[in-house]
Amino acid sequence: MPHIFIFAIMLKKIITTILLIFIVNFLFAQHTFEKIISKVEDQVINQVVEDSEGNFVLVGRIHNIETSYAAGYIIKIDSTGNVLQENIFQQTDTNSCNFYNIHCFDDHYYILGQRIFVYPDTTKIWFLILNSSLEIENEKFLNILNNRWFSYMNSIIDTDSNFVIAGFTTREDSIQVYHNDPVFYKISMNGDSISSNFMNKPIKNRFAFDIIENFDSSAYYAFVSRFENSSAGQKLILNKNMDSINIQPIPLGIHDNYSPIILTDSSILLCGKGVPQQSAFYALNVFSINDQTELIDYNHFKIEGDMHDHPSMYNGVSKNGDNIYVGGTSNFDYYNPFYSYNDSWFHLIKINPDITSIWEYWYGGDAYYHLYSILATNDGGCLLVGNRYDYETQDVERDIYILKVDEDGIVTWTQEIPLTEKQTIIYPNPGTSCLNIKTKLKNSTFELIDFTGKIILRKEINSEIEQINTNNIPSGIYFYRIHDNEKIIESGKWVKR
Repeated sequence: MPHIFIFAIMLKKIITTILLIFIVNFLFAQHTFEKIISKVEDQVINQVVEDSEGNFVLVGRIHNIETSYAAGYIIKIDSTGNVLQENIFQQTDTNSCNFYNIHCFDDHYYILGQRIFVYPDTTKIWFLILNSSLEIENEKFLNILNNRWFSYMNSIIDTDSNFVIAGFTTREDSIQVYHNDPVFYKISMNGDSISSNFMNKPIKNRFAFDIIENFDSSAYYAFVSRFENSSAGQKLILNKNMDSINIQPIPLGIHDNYSPIILTDSSILLCGKGVPQQSAFYALNVFSINDQTELIDYNHFKIEGDMHDHPSMYNGVSKNGDNIYVGGTSNFDYYNPFYSYNDSWFHLIKINPDITSIWEYWYGGDAYYHLYSILATNDGGCLLVGNRYDYETQDVERDIYILKVDEDGIVTWTQEIPLTEKQTIIYPNPGTSCLNIKTKLKNSTFELIDFTGKIILRKEINSEIEQINTNNIPSGIYFYRIHDNEKIIESGKWVKR
């Protein structure tokens, strides 16, 4: 009897240890997934945040088909991509709403957006505090100038625990020409207005994209474009009351969608568009500057061929620990940026602090992909959010595309798929020197395709297991398909390390 008791105690300890190992492995595992959220409405996700439980909360807007107005849109997913909650915020059916930014602080979500009460006369900043169940605990509406609406908004939490906004509003003049005017706005943690600066000049288009505190937290650096006597990028210095102090040119003329982050205690990392003869045109220009806006390091990244790269719409640079990521859209369509007929890609680069590349990957290519934000995640990987639009099956209504990669840029399945459920297994995936095809699809053809759509490898399948030498194939992400000359039977992705 004592031996049975001792054995039971030992068994309990073993089970407890196994459970603890499982829980630890689950918590610290690098989960990867890709997910499309498809609805009949047009959907946009602007920004994403990771909370203390490892969940991701995404904010943007969704169009109401019946009223044609937009509503604030929030999605909460777990670390493996499962949708936990989805909320649509629209107080009435006669006004439009949009959520631009989200911050997670003290187990609450702080959302900044706008609500257009009467177009174009009355628009207000919409400030919300939500609990972990996405229920509104507090909300306030803050005034902006009449006859304007926000077209862009980005924000930070500063060292004083205030929300600081940089963006631009749009207005119409007597002949219906749109003017974009920079706005800087400071809000308390409770949603009270502290100070603001609405810049109003006859110059038609001036943009403020991002803001960050300087190194000693005594002022703000706003990154703007087409400002004073310049068509390129500039750094506007503001005091704590949001008053303009000085303006300095950005090196190499780089402009728009900067996504600044503090890289070190004396350098800022940014990304933007290039200027001919100064920096790489139609590329992701990534650079670091010091406190005096002097260039430290510079690099650029671009898809091969006659295609355009464009920085992410909101957050295209993200850092978590030693992991630094830069993202954008490859084969961006400047003439039809939202509903293009192009095939395009999410473009993601992991870089060193000196902006040399660790790896560079493209994701998508089977429709029009448009990257809005990236987030370096706590597990070392990166989350990418944006839109996917397939003109052959959709009519001016975009789907949300979410991609989570690990620290090596790889997307892998979270579980094995038995051969009885899937007729083909490609392994190892990721692979290096060889690719094995285990399949029941005899008398068919296997094709491997690169991100430009070029078939780089073709193999006739005549047996249950085929092996292909891949030593001469460059590292990267590839698409494969198996067809019988009449139709595609199966398709998927294969990664070469």
